[in-house]
Amino acid sequence: MKGKLPAYGKSFFLSPTRKDGLQLTMMYEDNCVYTDLFVDRRFEGYANVVHGGMIFGVLDVILWYIILMETKKMAMTRKVEMEFYKPIMCDAHYRAQGKFIKIDKKDIHASAWVEDENAEVYARVNAIFREGKETDMTAILKRLDFSDTAPELKDFFLSLGREN
Repeated sequence: MKGKLPAYGKSFFLSPTRKDGLQLTMMYEDNCVYTDLFVDRRFEGYANVVHGGMIFGVLDVILWYIILMETKKMAMTRKVEMEFYKPIMCDAHYRAQGKFIKIDKKDIHASAWVEDENAEVYARVNAIFREGKETDMTAILKRLDFSDTAPELKDFFLSLGREN
């Protein structure tokens, strides 16, 4: 499977209709979730540098998607370790991406990072998620925007609602 993933309808990071948000497009290919990232100065934290909270938020969304895609589990952030190696500048192009690592008992491990066009890593988060046992998958699926989602990926997401 590969292609555009559905956007959570009201997400600050993903919604295509939220003019105040980032309007990111999440893609899935080769067991990786990624988005091309260009953050304008609205989200500046210091002197043309993107606020670190914005970067963490983008990576957290990527982690949620990669865990869902690779495990079919709706998971929530439990613990993170975030490192910033270099400032991520406003009005510059980057790619944010994530990979599933493993499941160890109840802990779901994944990693996400931001890199430039030369694959130099600027920030990385290693995270542990836990499955959200009380999560209503059907309610979440109703909030997803499948407008431009590849048919195979749309079928994958909709099948998650049938499994519950």
